[in-house]
Amino acid sequence: MMFVCARRFGARDGVGGVGGVVVGGSDEFRSFLRASARSAITVSAAALWLAASTGTVDATQRSRESRSPIGATSRPGPPEPLITVVSIADQRIDVYGPRGRISGSRISSGKPGHSTPPGVFSILQRNRYHESNLYSNAPMPFMQRLTWSGIALHEGHLPGYRASHGCIRLPRAFASSLWSMGRIGMRVVVSPSSVTPVGFAHPRLPAPMKAPQPRVASLVKVAATADGIGGGENRALLPFQAAELRLAEATAAKSEAAKAVKPAYDLAQAKSAEAHRAAAALRASASILAEAEEHLALENLGMATVQTESGEAAVLARIRDAAAGVEAAREAHEKLKRIEAITSSEAFSAARAAREADEASEAANDELTLARRATSPISVFVSRQTGQVYVRQGFHEILAAPVSIADPDRPLGTHVYTAIEEFGDAEMRWVVVSVPTSGGDTATRSASGSARPGASPSNALDRIDLPADVRQLLSERLWPGASIIVSDFGLGETGPNTDFVITTR
Repeated sequence: MMFVCARRFGARDGVGGVGGVVVGGSDEFRSFLRASARSAITVSAAALWLAASTGTVDATQRSRESRSPIGATSRPGPPEPLITVVSIADQRIDVYGPRGRISGSRISSGKPGHSTPPGVFSILQRNRYHESNLYSNAPMPFMQRLTWSGIALHEGHLPGYRASHGCIRLPRAFASSLWSMGRIGMRVVVSPSSVTPVGFAHPRLPAPMKAPQPRVASLVKVAATADGIGGGENRALLPFQAAELRLAEATAAKSEAAKAVKPAYDLAQAKSAEAHRAAAALRASASILAEAEEHLALENLGMATVQTESGEAAVLARIRDAAAGVEAAREAHEKLKRIEAITSSEAFSAARAAREADEASEAANDELTLARRATSPISVFVSRQTGQVYVRQGFHEILAAPVSIADPDRPLGTHVYTAIEEFGDAEMRWVVVSVPTSGGDTATRSASGSARPGASPSNALDRIDLPADVRQLLSERLWPGASIIVSDFGLGETGPNTDFVITTR
């Protein structure tokens, strides 16, 4: 059951939003809840309201209540998602979390001729100490990269106007604070004017899919673990739990596979040395046998020169001794041939086992890489310009497919929908940031150059019909931090180790 919660994050007066429900203090909420206790719809609405209403709590008060780092979470599950919003017009940056605005600061963005591009970005790289490779090794402390072409957040001088070469300069204290709470993949929205995340719900936003353990096992090779994460056979797992289990199994499998490599190579080396010794012994045996046969042949030739009976007897004795030598040499040689064949076969088998152990270790390492990536929030981008939906996780593309957009010639606007917090049994609270594309509004330009108003966040979702496999994938990998970006624009930078870079100008 869906309920639109439109409370504006960080509103100091505790009231905001559009077309939603705003409830007063906690007494009023309790009365509201008691009066509607038997209504499942109202209970869901109340839960959403309660989650959103905590956004009015001051960040300083929250920091006194908890000593954990900002943006971290003490409960099991993914890290709390953060959304950073930069306003070019206001020369300001603000950071929002599940409970509202966390902190903010003034900035200095790009000067004329080097303007900071508006759009949707994420943190691609972080360096505590960094020097520009474009501008004379200029120092860029607390650098958090937004594009590989040179745009970043970093500490810098703030003269009170736009003065950078495109980067977003921050005062030292805030740059340090943002560095401590930031992480790779953190969403950053750069807007021409002031925008704020607002609570949002829509029937087409996905919900996490709970799956029985056997189903999850077939999807991600989940194995029960000793610490109890695996639970019983009939336990239903949320997507992040399944991803954690996959990571736990992959970590254990990699450890076991790595342990098997050295003993396998040691055995292969020992068997190879044994086979080489057997081969050398066989070659020596062949030489001895050849010498014995040659000696026997010479003794037989000597019989032709014998002229006396005593001489004949002596030659016959030598012939018998030579024949016995040949027989002994041949028997030893045949025995060594069998030994050499066995040791050679064992050496080949050990070498094959060592190679297989190495390949198994590489495969386990590949699976561990995929499992680690699978614990990253999923990102989806729907582009009206290309008519495609793109899905990435951990900065790697999962799929791209055509998407159906109703009335495709009419602008959608640019909207960033973020799964901000789980609630209830398997439901998700979302927020949306709508990014203006010109003149501080959500208009886009038609072919003739006239402004065309973009759709509202709800209308944009109404017009988009995601393919069934994409919807399934989203539900299977949905947890806080997941995002869906809808825009009239196409992809910007699309290289490796990049989420979505979408510029809205």
